[in-house]
Amino acid sequence: MKASILIVAAVAAGSALAALTPAQLEKLQHSLIHRGDGKGRPDNTMEALLYTWGKGYTPESDIRYSKDGKVVAFHDNKYKGKKVCEYTWEQIREWDVGSYRGAQFATCRAPLWETIFTAMEENPSRKIHIDWKDVPPEKVAEMVKAHGLAKQCWFITREYDLIKRYKAALPEGQTLHWMNLGNWGYIDFNKPGETDKCEANMMALFENAAKENFKGIDNVQLHCQVRVVDGKYVFCPKPETLKACVARLHAAGVEASMCVWQKESDDPGVYKALFEMGFDSFGTDYPEALYQAVEELKK
Repeated sequence: MKASILIVAAVAAGSALAALTPAQLEKLQHSLIHRGDGKGRPDNTMEALLYTWGKGYTPESDIRYSKDGKVVAFHDNKYKGKKVCEYTWEQIREWDVGSYRGAQFATCRAPLWETIFTAMEENPSRKIHIDWKDVPPEKVAEMVKAHGLAKQCWFITREYDLIKRYKAALPEGQTLHWMNLGNWGYIDFNKPGETDKCEANMMALFENAAKENFKGIDNVQLHCQVRVVDGKYVFCPKPETLKACVARLHAAGVEASMCVWQKESDDPGVYKALFEMGFDSFGTDYPEALYQAVEELKK
């Protein structure tokens, strides 16, 4: 393993952390709970959203068009070999989208975004991350504005130009620009140059937004992967890179978030180590580990 990536953060169960301030807790509760409830309840369902709202956190859900122009919550581009946009809403509403998580979820169905927004109107504490898929930013902004939810919704995408379009359509709206490592599988930490390449991919996205001082962006969510080696966390990107990014974001008045990618995010200690680096909030597929970390930080 190259020396350049052997930058570690101790797994310190007794690490000295000050109690959370109300502002810190509020930002932690903005954390993006992927697809509604991560690996828990079925993706993009009201069951998942309601559970996460009940925990006091902020789910993420995907936004797509049906063939007949309905705006639905569904992650994948295809269903049974056909694009989602080739199905009508009458067909989509019959899909069993829950059984893969267990027989108890067999009645789960993909909701319309109108249903989600209406549920949010009933409770101002309910917030959501809207993950762009194929609905134009202007249409998303129109729907958010119509329901009076500009401050309860984050429009999220990797594409900076789409964020600019959303902000132009809804200046009071909120945005999250996520920046990935260019590797959706496991990074080979032992392969020469691999971690440097992944870090460079993310930093290219970061510098592109930094050129405009992150104009129109309220939250930047970086991606990382982590391994435990000899009882210590090894991060990609390197901790010094992550800390420098946090400092630049805070200087620009932007919230700094971190999505811990892959199964290693099922570890409360990872979030606590990243919180010590200065991150305000997180993205995760393993929200129960995040909830535990926040409870420990609160103490």
